[in-house]
Amino acid sequence: MSKIRRLSHILAVSCFCAGLSVSAPDAIAGSSKTFKTSYCDIHYPDEKTLGDFFWRISGKRFNFIEDMSLARSRVDRLIDRVQSILDMYPDNFRFKIELHTEYKKGLIAAYYRDRNSVKVYADKVTDGVLAHEIAHAVICNYFNPPPPAKMQEILAQYVDRHLWSDY
Repeated sequence: MSKIRRLSHILAVSCFCAGLSVSAPDAIAGSSKTFKTSYCDIHYPDEKTLGDFFWRISGKRFNFIEDMSLARSRVDRLIDRVQSILDMYPDNFRFKIELHTEYKKGLIAAYYRDRNSVKVYADKVTDGVLAHEIAHAVICNYFNPPPPAKMQEILAQYVDRHLWSDY
């Protein structure tokens, strides 16, 4: 029995690892793992951090072996919603999300235009916080050059107010 259990455990771990895109160490996020969606690459240090992130933005704990496509769709649905609210659809839109494990001080989330990346803490992020930062990414990728910071903030706050208003 224990050999069968051990074999099934090895198979489960192999399937999990095969499903995630693992990349070389990432200097941006300080991690070596990447979870890809249609719009973004989510860089994370470990599976617990990724799981905490999905729980905080969706209220669901995912079994990544079975629910990988559902986890992807949760992020992409949020991005689609932000683009819809802003009525901005940048061409070939892609950006990065850098997940950090534990909030210590400073901003809970921020968008960095120079690296087209949203930094969030998995233990503090919410769908609203993430949507606000995604709005900055959408705005900066839609306009060339991007509008002034005050205008971006007004638009991102508009997303905050209308994120789930018609649901």
